[in-house]
Amino acid sequence: MSTTSLAVPANHSRDLEDGGVGMPVPDMPVPDMPVPDMPVPDRILKVAKELISRKGPTVTTVRDICDASNVNVASIHYYFGSKDALVKTVLLSILEPVNIERRVLLEAARQQFQPGPLPVPAILEALFRPLVMAERSVDGGRLFVRAENHLRAAPDSDYTLFVGQHMDGYAQMFIDVLAASLPQFTRAEIIWRYEFIRGSAMHLLANCDPLSQKFQVLTGAGRMIDLDDNELVLRELLVTSLLGLSAPAAWTSQDVHR
Repeated sequence: MSTTSLAVPANHSRDLEDGGVGMPVPDMPVPDMPVPDMPVPDRILKVAKELISRKGPTVTTVRDICDASNVNVASIHYYFGSKDALVKTVLLSILEPVNIERRVLLEAARQQFQPGPLPVPAILEALFRPLVMAERSVDGGRLFVRAENHLRAAPDSDYTLFVGQHMDGYAQMFIDVLAASLPQFTRAEIIWRYEFIRGSAMHLLANCDPLSQKFQVLTGAGRMIDLDDNELVLRELLVTSLLGLSAPAAWTSQDVHR
């Protein structure tokens, strides 16, 4: 497929260096969370998702979760076994729904466009729509983006390695379909470009987080889109990613080696 197939079809927080969502702050204040009227394990999980995505999996304590969910420590151990098990359950409950929806959308695109390679806009729609529509915190931040930023800040932590074991297959799934749709690029360059568009999307969505105010700071007294308008945000991610993918190849096959 030539790069012309990339045409758009008709129809944390601040940066890590700025001290944003990706930088866990032990005494970060957490907004009042009404204790939901639901079964105890569901209540613990809901509160833990809020706290862990905001403060980070390491900094968040069992006592934090108990206080916010109005349960005792024994309840945590009874329903989840340990803090470690609870944190892993929380991380999967935040991250897996987005990736499962990505797979569903990608499979729907395969059914629509078989037997040929997928149009790149359809691939990007499957990659980004579930991310933009991801579950929100009580203050409006995307839990997925916050949790990923904390994991990114600690690449060698047990929690980051655990998530990688469960989630890396989804990345390979998108790399495979991009490689089939963009055969003019080596797989090595596809991997770099996939990471470029994925990382750019995460960075921009982190700037949309109400904890960040990054776009508001950059805009000053100027005008900005409604950062809570998912369709406008998604449109920007799709357009800029298409442009990034359509750039000329930076390498030749001779540049790629083990």
